[in-house]
Amino acid sequence: MMQDFLEQWRNSWEKRAPQERRILTIVAVLIVASVIYLVGIAPATQNRTQLEKSIPEMKQKAAQMNELVVQYKGLASSVADGVAPVTRELIEPTLVRRNIKTQSLSVTGELVRVQANVANYASVMEWLLEIQKAMRLTVEDIKITALTEPGQVSVVVTLKQQRAA
Repeated sequence: MMQDFLEQWRNSWEKRAPQERRILTIVAVLIVASVIYLVGIAPATQNRTQLEKSIPEMKQKAAQMNELVVQYKGLASSVADGVAPVTRELIEPTLVRRNIKTQSLSVTGELVRVQANVANYASVMEWLLEIQKAMRLTVEDIKITALTEPGQVSVVVTLKQQRAA
């Protein structure tokens, strides 16, 4: 089938005048060159131009990010240095403000362990947020048990103060 098509095309081509063949060849070359340009070359040059235009902006953004990293490192060290070591005297008033009565409260170095057999769940969560922000304490371990009275829980939490390394 393909051979028949090629044979017909060859016969048709040979019947044409040499000047007509030359014109058809030139047109075919121009069509192939146009397709190659439109599919391969034009998109590549357009993307290259866009990248060349965006490089200065990207460099500027990278410089801003590096500047922010330097600022962050400076702030992180100053904030970590400015946090007072955690003590029982600092923790107790925060618990009293939230009306959390503890059965035990121990502070050893950077670790704080609080146990409350009956406490309001919302108060406990607010206290945790407050203590995390004010003293840079993070929750290491927590056990919350719901009590039969709505909104009341039993909680045992271990917190650790984050200090500069």
